[in-house]
Amino acid sequence: MGKQKEIVEKSVKEVEEVVELFYQQKLQEALDKFETTISGMMTAIDTLFTFRAEHEGFVFDEVKITNTLKEAMEALQNGDMVLLADILQYDYLEYMQEVLENME
Repeated sequence: MGKQKEIVEKSVKEVEEVVELFYQQKLQEALDKFETTISGMMTAIDTLFTFRAEHEGFVFDEVKITNTLKEAMEALQNGDMVLLADILQYDYLEYMQEVLENME
């Protein structure tokens, strides 16, 4: 497996852990972990841009991921942690899993 795919997988795993903490209603622990996870998410997204530039035919919808992150930040700012967890789970993670499957 390539280094780029490993970076994305590591980020996905971290986000999955954050989502699980939110769903377990461990709010402070989830927020603390999310704070450190954000930089990994940005690194993973940067890695996907690089991967796309290097691999013709690799599809990465930057508009979709940007909109998802905006929605997540709005939920966070509004204090809606259930919505934040849902956005991370059903929009971000599901899309990132799809992207990972295409990183060959």
